[in-house]
Amino acid sequence: MWYDINRFHILAFITWQFANYFAGQNIFGIYSNNVPKWRCGNSEPSSDCEIYTSCKSNLTFVDPPFNSAAMELNWICGLSTWNQAFFSQVQFAGLLVGTLFFGTLSDRFGRKPIGILVISNGICSTFASGLAPTATVLFVLRFFVGLSIGGMLVVLCAWIMEVILPQQRMVVRGCFNWGWTRIALTVVCYFTREWRLASFTTAISLIPALLLVIFVIPESPVWLHSKGFKSRMIQSEMHIARVAGIPYVPVEHKVLRPKGLIETLKTKGMLKTLSVLWSMWFIVAICGGAIDLNSGKLSGDLYLNQMLFGILLVFSKMLLLYVDTNFHNFKRRTLHQGSLIGTLICVVIMACYTMSDYHGVAVLVTYLIGTVFIEYTWDACYLCAVELVETPSRASATGSCSLAARVGMILAPILTNANLWWPYSVSTTVMVLGTSNLLVSYFFLQESKGVNLDDVHTDDNIQLKDVQELRETEAMVQKVRD
Repeated sequence: MWYDINRFHILAFITWQFANYFAGQNIFGIYSNNVPKWRCGNSEPSSDCEIYTSCKSNLTFVDPPFNSAAMELNWICGLSTWNQAFFSQVQFAGLLVGTLFFGTLSDRFGRKPIGILVISNGICSTFASGLAPTATVLFVLRFFVGLSIGGMLVVLCAWIMEVILPQQRMVVRGCFNWGWTRIALTVVCYFTREWRLASFTTAISLIPALLLVIFVIPESPVWLHSKGFKSRMIQSEMHIARVAGIPYVPVEHKVLRPKGLIETLKTKGMLKTLSVLWSMWFIVAICGGAIDLNSGKLSGDLYLNQMLFGILLVFSKMLLLYVDTNFHNFKRRTLHQGSLIGTLICVVIMACYTMSDYHGVAVLVTYLIGTVFIEYTWDACYLCAVELVETPSRASATGSCSLAARVGMILAPILTNANLWWPYSVSTTVMVLGTSNLLVSYFFLQESKGVNLDDVHTDDNIQLKDVQELRETEAMVQKVRD
């Protein structure tokens, strides 16, 4: 069978995609902050704020593709435009808190109960945000949306990674990815055409994910084993086998002593490794976030542009899966540095378009290519974080990388809004930060492709199960069956 995929794995992949789909709320600002041109009476369409403020009763928006929160709540000219950035910033702040808070809870109480909690909160807070009567209430509710996104990305993604096979990890990133998220968000906004109704639709469409985590996906056997709940671990593994339609075979687990972040930093060489990873994650987050949010201001049809982004990302991810699987000389350093160079070239070209005041189809094509390259850098970040850190430190290390990325995402909306005042804000920042990250990667990033994750450790941290423990597990299996 292709990558040994069975029925259970397919349902796990779908659950993963639901987590990605909800994370699409991170770029909902493309639609919720969309402001078309306006006219006063029979005047020509314009984006001139003087016309907007002086025209009291005869102002109309010109063919608005989406009735946004910015239009309804008057975040259009003057200081109120910063509310557009704050709409995303407050959500990213919630995402940062949710990453830390729910990640800690899931390590203590289990993936399943916390997974149910974050999805339930996501459904309620997203639906409620569509009912918000004022901007203040909306911002509070979007903070809770961000909390759920952070929890979902940490808890559900870790949970799914722990219940699928190692060779399927790249399949998940290649076939169930951000491209489908952009397509789904575009479809929702195209058919609703209004930010409140889009919020209601998003919330309701998360209900199947809640049903999957309640009734189909069991508690992570890896987490149960780490807590010493062997009987529950076996029951969980047997449930997976039943859903998959395959015979149950006892799984041999490793006994690990997990390390916290402070202990990880004290491990020889880890501070240097993490410094490189933090730089990668922070810069990709702030650059990628700014590029994503700024894509809503491209000329042309809003929905067609976003659909093209999604379709291109889907096929580019599948291409990356093919290349990574069949070309062993395609290294992680090649992926990261090549993608950064491609991104920088596209940004330089975009800056030239801005200087010449060109808004033709070549702008969209360049933006599409640049988005693919920045998405590839995300893949390099995730793969390097997993492959360069020893197993006991992997959770705390990747959590710290995620924290660095969340800080970058909080800053990204500021760049997008700054583009209203200086049109080179995004491109200049991406060029400076991207170049510095390229240099860091070239001189300090270690190669990790093909590494056995079990070999990335210090000898005193890992003890394999002995024969006696395996016999005890087999006896427990028989007891559960009886």
